[in-house]
Amino acid sequence: MDKYKIKVKTRKNVLSLVAAATLLIYVGLIFYRGGLPDLPSFIKGFHTGAFIGVELAVAFFLVRYIKASNNEAELKKQYIEENDERSVMILQRAGTLSTAIILIGLGIASVIAGFFNPLIFYTLLTCLLFVLIVFFALWMYYARAI
Repeated sequence: MDKYKIKVKTRKNVLSLVAAATLLIYVGLIFYRGGLPDLPSFIKGFHTGAFIGVELAVAFFLVRYIKASNNEAELKKQYIEENDERSVMILQRAGTLSTAIILIGLGIASVIAGFFNPLIFYTLLTCLLFVLIVFFALWMYYARAI
């Protein structure tokens, strides 16, 4: 359980850092907005929504980890939830299947988009290559690690 306490403490520190960095980046971009190209209101709204969403998610997990670190029973419950073999297997299978669906979907979408708009084609192709690079990099990492 001591290892898990250290893990939770590390998570709290990383989440605090992510929250602070996100806030600094967002505030910096708001103040520098005059030097940036004029954006449509939809993109500005998306930026605000994404910022609020990240901050809320980070706050949710921070509160959860703080509560767990102050209560031994909550910490044990959280440890059991994270290390349940059935949940881990479900998550692994969902991740594997979703990666395959994303790769196939991006491949089909990039072929279809190539007939209509080159910009969308290159964007989808770049996303497809990025997902492939991440997939093979993680595959090589886990092949060596496990």
